[in-house]
Amino acid sequence: MASNVYEAIAELLRSGKKGALITLIETIGSTPRKAGAKMLVTEDGRLVGTVGGGCVEADLVAYARQAMREGKLLVREVDLTAKSRDENDMLCGGKMKALIEPIRPEEKVIIFGGGHISRALHEVLALLEFQITVTDDRPQFANPERFPKAQNIIAAPFEEQFSRLNVDPTTAIIIVTRGHSYDEYCMEEALKTNAGFIALVGSRTKYAVFRKNLREKGFTDEQLNRVLCPAGLAIGAETPEEIAVSIAAQLVAWRRTGQPSCAPESRKPAASS
Repeated sequence: MASNVYEAIAELLRSGKKGALITLIETIGSTPRKAGAKMLVTEDGRLVGTVGGGCVEADLVAYARQAMREGKLLVREVDLTAKSRDENDMLCGGKMKALIEPIRPEEKVIIFGGGHISRALHEVLALLEFQITVTDDRPQFANPERFPKAQNIIAAPFEEQFSRLNVDPTTAIIIVTRGHSYDEYCMEEALKTNAGFIALVGSRTKYAVFRKNLREKGFTDEQLNRVLCPAGLAIGAETPEEIAVSIAAQLVAWRRTGQPSCAPESRKPAASS
């Protein structure tokens, strides 16, 4: 059964979904399972393995959901009273202590553009353990010497880049190219993906023009609202390094809460690349 749990964890990570692993670390008295028993709870409610069944598991599943929601490791104790019965309808009177570990895939950040902001941003994101991809259509701006901490670097025309990328809900896209036409193209293509986070570095004026153009191409306001612009939290950032910190903070908020932390209208426009 344990091997099935591990296989399910690997499958969960490949799919880009969250879960929580429950492991019994101590049992006292009469309990349906002993220390070492494991059960995986996925974000869509699937259970793999068992730690006792019935109301015992119901309590632990609730704690697993808390661990997924908060992204924190938990240790919880379940007291098995006369109201608790195992799967064979036997009364249990012991106690179980469980370690509950949140499981989440490592978030990926794709940075379109290899300018000063991108370079600073990739340094900060490396400290935060994001998987980093940097793209640019200029080899002199997209190379390992310039971005030593990026796991993936693509030097190719922007029109060819999206077909090379694996984008899923755990992916964040940051658009900070050298020109408006490239920014707009990347924004349009990003909206065709299921990326969990899309942000554009630049002014609200530029963003308004892009929205108008893309609306004429058939994009709805609901779709366009997926793009955050200006990117980054409102900290008065001006230098590339400060802007990088503001964007990184926003990405941390997205990672931890599923939300970018603050609404677009409350942010001061960031400088361009």
